[in-house]
Amino acid sequence: MKKIFCVLVVGILLISTAAVIADEVDLSGISFDELVALKEQINLAIWNSQEWQEVRVPTGLYKVGEDIPAGKWTVLAPEGSYNYVKWGTKPDASGTHLESWEGNEMIYSTSFERYDPNNHRSQLDIELFDGMYFYVEDGSAIFTPYNGKPDLGFK
Repeated sequence: MKKIFCVLVVGILLISTAAVIADEVDLSGISFDELVALKEQINLAIWNSQEWQEVRVPTGLYKVGEDIPAGKWTVLAPEGSYNYVKWGTKPDASGTHLESWEGNEMIYSTSFERYDPNNHRSQLDIELFDGMYFYVEDGSAIFTPYNGKPDLGFK
């Protein structure tokens, strides 16, 4: 009897959840500021989903926690190219560059014609915190979720 009751309750919950998801969301009564806040929440949910794999970030200055989610990232150069990136906590007066930076790195795609694995870095693993800034100077940078250090094969 308990099993039948549990199956019945789960079935009702699944049907009601599917009905809610199937309905279109009416956004007509929401203000502009509320829509922007909702968009930011949706972006964060997308970034945190398992399906999201990478995003190409073009040249420019980006605030972590607003433009780029805080967390650990692997940053790559697009196929056949390189890029120069910087990170820090203080933008310049124009708000388009960093006044000073805590770190910088040149990153090369392994398919770049002059890539040398002995002299060039092919990826940057970095932890970005809310309030930091990340600057992409040359071309674009590809952000992918950090998957940890590579296995070196030690037993």
